[in-house]
Amino acid sequence: DIWGIGCVLFELTSLFPLFPGNNEPDQINKIHNVLGTPSIEIMERFQQQTSSINCNFPKKEGSGIAQLIQHASPECIDIINRMLRYDPEKRISARRALKHYFFKPLRDAENAHNAQVPNAVAPHIRNCLLSTSDAADDTPC
Repeated sequence: DIWGIGCVLFELTSLFPLFPGNNEPDQINKIHNVLGTPSIEIMERFQQQTSSINCNFPKKEGSGIAQLIQHASPECIDIINRMLRYDPEKRISARRALKHYFFKPLRDAENAHNAQVPNAVAPHIRNCLLSTSDAADDTPC
């Protein structure tokens, strides 16, 4: 899910784990240390979805993602923050994440590569030429 992708993107950027908890309560505490505690509305929603955890956490201001990866670009910090929103309804979708300006250099590189492959080439050959997968498959090009 997008939350997990945000954690992985953080870890690729920082070279250390974002929420390295030893158990569930410890991990929740580490999340709150960085992101702060969620709103009361979100906490009530979480409590409805679980019976094993008491969601009455003390109010805590988080340090924020930017403090942990000060070397990262503003675009990187922004997309990680959008991926790590407590409310899944407000979390960035995969489709919108791919359109985020953090990925613009990748889109530009892909567009430049695609522009170099002639459009007159048969579609199945064009697809083979544009493929970036190194995985061998049984489909001949």
